[in-house]
Order: sequence, then C-alpha cells, then structure tokens
Amino acid sequence: MNNQQFQPIMRHWRIIFFLWIILTIFTSAFGISALVTSPMHPIYFVLVAILPSTLFLIISLITSHSIFSQIFISLKNLIFKNDSAITFQSKLPIRYIVQLVSNATWITILLTSIVVLFFKFTFQHVDFYLGNTFTESKEITESVIRYLNFFPEKLGLISFDYKIIEASFIKDGLNDAARSLWAKWTIIMILFHGLLPRILVFTYYVVRSLLHSTPQATVSQPIVLDQAEEKPLVIRAPKVEVHGNGHYQVALDITDQIRLSSDVIKLNDIEAFQQFELKHKAEPIEKIEVFVDGNLMPDRGLLRRMIRLLNLAEHATIHVLTQDEYQKSMWHKHLSSVLVEGEAANYDIQ
Repeated sequence: MNNQQFQPIMRHWRIIFFLWIILTIFTSAFGISALVTSPMHPIYFVLVAILPSTLFLIISLITSHSIFSQIFISLKNLIFKNDSAITFQSKLPIRYIVQLVSNATWITILLTSIVVLFFKFTFQHVDFYLGNTFTESKEITESVIRYLNFFPEKLGLISFDYKIIEASFIKDGLNDAARSLWAKWTIIMILFHGLLPRILVFTYYVVRSLLHSTPQATVSQPIVLDQAEEKPLVIRAPKVEVHGNGHYQVALDITDQIRLSSDVIKLNDIEAFQQFELKHKAEPIEKIEVFVDGNLMPDRGLLRRMIRLLNLAEHATIHVLTQDEYQKSMWHKHLSSVLVEGEAANYDIQ
C-alpha cells in the first residue's frame, strides 16, 4: 500500500478516535458529577476510581486484551470497510493498538474525573464523612489511608494530618481546613495511583509504536529452524513416519480480527480440534499449514496442540501471524525445539 492510499485510512482513524475520546469525556463527566454527593466518603470514592483502572491495566498487560479497545475496534469495523481495517492493523501489532486505545481511554476518564472534582470542590460545599457499618472499619480505614499515602508523602506531594480521621467519623464534625485537606487528598490519590500509571504505560507504547518499523511486503520462503539452544518449553517425542494425501490449511486460536482464506479450517475449540485429529490419525495428510496468532504467547497448551497437528502430516509449515519482532523471537525460540525434518516456520507472511 502506498502513502497516498494509507493517508485517508489514517485520517479516518483519527476522526473516529477523536469522537471516541469526546464520547468518553461526556459520559465520564456526567457519571462522576452524579457520584459526588455531600457528605462524601473520600476513601470509598478513591478506591472506586482507581481499582478498576488498576485491575484492567494489569489484565491488559498480561493478556493484551482490553474491553475498551474491543469496543473501539468493533465500532471502527462498523464504520470502515474490512479491507481498510485489516490493512491498518497490519501496520501495527494488535497489542500496541490495544494498549494505546485502552490507556488513552482510561487517561481521559481519570483526567475528566479530576477536573470535575476540582470544579465541584471549588464552587460547591462538599462535606466528608467516614461513617461505616462495621465498627472494626476504623482501623482498616486508617491502614488504607497510610498505604495510599506512602509514596505521595515520600515524594512530598501531600502532607496529611491523620488527626482528621477520627473527626471524620463524626457527622458534620469537620472544619473548613479538614474538608479542604480531604478534597486535595482525593484528587492527589486519583492522580497518583490512577492517572500516573496509565500515563507511563501509554507513553511507553507511544514510543514503541513510533519506533516500530513495518517490514517490507514480501513473503519469505519457510525457514527450517535449528535446534533450540535454551531449555525447551515442551519436549516432543520422536515423530512417527507418516505418508499421507491431501493439503490442509488450519488455524489455531485465530480471532475474527485476523482474516484468512475461507479454505482455512478453524480449530479454536476442543471439539473441532479432536474431530480433525481423530479423522486424520486414520487418514494422514501429505502437507499441513498451521496458522497461529503470533501476538499470543507460545504457552505449553498451544505448543502441544500444534505438535499433535504436526504429527498428522508428512510435511508441515507453521505461519506465525505477527509484525512484532519481540513476539517473533519468542515463537522462534520455542518452535525451534519442536520442529523436525520436513517441518518449517514462516514469520513474514502478509
């Protein structure tokens, strides 16, 4: 794809991303504004604000999936043609897109929350009250506050007077200085524990995306890999010599975001995989091509299923679908320990 064709796609993505951020701002502003009531429980409010962001950040970093990014990509697929969408995805690894969309959305939500709180605290009288149902919660409350304050106090971002905690358990028991301190504390906690981690991760992936180089649009010949130098993730038993007929193309754990030929058989569930395996144990295959999403981590379960497919065929090629050089190196390391003569891996298919 030349630059003249690629520019309209990029412009469309910018438009839909801008509209997505605007929608996020309005929904966040109305939602946070409705939650800020007087009296306000500052610790409960802060935990509700930062815990979902922290939890989803951990999940997205581990699994490379995000609810917000899935919604965004689904919205984009409804607006743009599939060929344009797939062309864009091939320019940048899907995990980069997931992290950029997810973190930009959470940054917008948290930043909007801070702005709404600032205006609420500036122009409205908001009281704070730590009342709770369990009498044991007083000790827990102070422990949570000290935990949240640990790094901000070390960095000099806040100077907290712990004497106001006791007064905050009495309704209407705070003076103006104490209410002001709780207001500042609420904003700083959301900023430090919620917004700052998201900004750091977002900046990291922006830099990675800018440094990401797109490979040339060529299909290399399958590469027969040498034996792995490091300890293999799985140990493959010696392959029994087989002689078969036919040429099959199958896909393992391929999502709908990756478009393949209609001739490719998807073996994403256990039932389909077992049926295919049972059939071709009795009727071996001459050549099999296995397509796998290279953005997934090559874990033991996936490698073992792949080995079971390789054992069904006389010759085999594994196509690792990813543009991420780090993911390619991970797959190269693990596949090199399981491939035998007559089997190859291809990392540069477009």
